[in-house]
Amino acid sequence: MRDDLTPTATARPAPPAPRAQAPRRGRRGRVVAWLVPALLVLGAGGYAAAAAAAPLPAPTLRTTGEVDGERWADLAPAQAAVDAQQLPTAIGWLDGDAVWSNDDRAYPLASISKLITVLVCQEAQPLAPGDTGPVYTWTAADRERQNYYLSLDGVAYPIPVGTEVTLREMLTLIFLPSANDFAAAYAYSVFGDNDAFLAAVDDWADRHGLDSLEFVEPTGMDEGNVASPDDLIRIARLALNNPTIAEFTGTQSAVMPWGIGLIENTNPLLGEQPGMLGVKTGRSSSAGFNFIAAQESTAGGREVVKISVTLARPSIEARAQSGRDMLAAIEALPQRVPLVAAGEQFGELVGPDGASVPVVAADSAEATMLPGETAIRSAMLSQAPSQAPSRASTGRGDADAGADAGTLSIATPSGDIEVALRSEGTLPAPGLWWRLTHPAELFGW
Repeated sequence: MRDDLTPTATARPAPPAPRAQAPRRGRRGRVVAWLVPALLVLGAGGYAAAAAAAPLPAPTLRTTGEVDGERWADLAPAQAAVDAQQLPTAIGWLDGDAVWSNDDRAYPLASISKLITVLVCQEAQPLAPGDTGPVYTWTAADRERQNYYLSLDGVAYPIPVGTEVTLREMLTLIFLPSANDFAAAYAYSVFGDNDAFLAAVDDWADRHGLDSLEFVEPTGMDEGNVASPDDLIRIARLALNNPTIAEFTGTQSAVMPWGIGLIENTNPLLGEQPGMLGVKTGRSSSAGFNFIAAQESTAGGREVVKISVTLARPSIEARAQSGRDMLAAIEALPQRVPLVAAGEQFGELVGPDGASVPVVAADSAEATMLPGETAIRSAMLSQAPSQAPSRASTGRGDADAGADAGTLSIATPSGDIEVALRSEGTLPAPGLWWRLTHPAELFGW
């Protein structure tokens, strides 16, 4: 039993000694961490020999500069061709959407209206190419309209009431001599009356983006039928892409029944110019002489179709000459467009140590293009070649110069073009010291 009643202080344990913080290892420290076990296992000489003989990682490919992109044919010459004309003019090609015009105002169409009338009716009730089509019986209302058109010095071919007319016969008379009476009979046989026909024209124009087109009747005898030159290029494309309509616009002459006999197309260039396809003429006292002309041609070995629109010419001779002049002007507009130059750089071949050599196009390429057309480039880089093991005596193991590095593909309107991509120069292999200090890259440790 303790007789010492003096309380004693409770002894507090001493705080633990602070732990030494391990120093952060940098790249050199990590290298040493790899080298130590390697040297212990292999010995200094064995590790050096293994590092010197190990295959190197394959170089990588890195794109530089403009690889993907577009190349355009110059637009300026096409615009200059129409700007050189004082009267309303537009040009274009069947393929594509580009149109060049010197005037965006709407002009009276005269008988070019009949082309639009047939397009709208054919959309509602199409006639297959070569078919005769349904039979229409001539009415008293049709005969009354014939007399009206003749009184206005319009083209009409009177036939007796009750005459049966096939759709093929009707279209032949509409397109070749531009008969007003048959155009009106066709429109009203499809839609019933003028109001229903005009509603169909408005809907058709809206769906095809023809903002300038306005119609008041199906023949063009009324000057209220108007459109701009550039919209007429678009209308011509629709007609030429319809094989039934294209057949009639390119027919030079035909023999008709009912005492009519031989009729000829009002297009003055059919039979005169090679490759002519139509499309439609028009004339009136206020409209002047109008002409949509289309002609097949070649550009850089591919087939193209040229389209010209010339409006408000002062005479039938001037109308014909305007068609000749513009088709000849269009002929000169295709261009040879450079697409890639030999030696143009598209990337770099990069070795594991950061050394690099350029990757370039092995050849040049160009294509014939129409104004407004586009060629699109895209590069497909292949797997980079492996570098051979270096030799300890030289530290070499270079990737060969001119190695295949991929393909540049170019999509053009004439077809696809491929150009090989090559490495330019020799990619030097990393030296022995890099090998000794990068075991992770060599052995995956």
